[in-house]
Amino acid sequence: MTMYILWTIILSGIGTLLLRITPFIAIAQLQLSEKVIQWLSFIPITLFAALVVDGLIIQESGHFGFRLNWIYVFAVIPTLLATLISRSLTIAVIIGMVSVACLRLILPL
Repeated sequence: MTMYILWTIILSGIGTLLLRITPFIAIAQLQLSEKVIQWLSFIPITLFAALVVDGLIIQESGHFGFRLNWIYVFAVIPTLLATLISRSLTIAVIIGMVSVACLRLILPL
C-alpha cells in the first residue's frame, strides 16, 4: 500500500466522521421549536423506508428497466413481522440478515 492510498483512506475517514458528527453538535446547541422537533421525528422512518425500497428494486436494462430482488422481497416478510412484534431495530436487523442468508442458501435466484 502506498502512502498516497493510506492518506486517502485516513482523510476520507476523517471527512466522513466530521460529516456525521457536525450536525449533532450543531443541533445540540440550538433551541428547536416543537414543530421542527415533530418534523424531525419522521426522518428515521423515511430513511429506513427508502433503504428498504432501494434494496427491493434492482435496476437493469430490459423492458421495464427494473425488477424485484425476490430474495429481499421474501426476507421482508419475517423481518416486518419480527419488527411489529418486538418493536426493536436490533431484532429487525438480525432477523433480516438471517432471512436473507437462509434464502440465499435455498433459493436459486
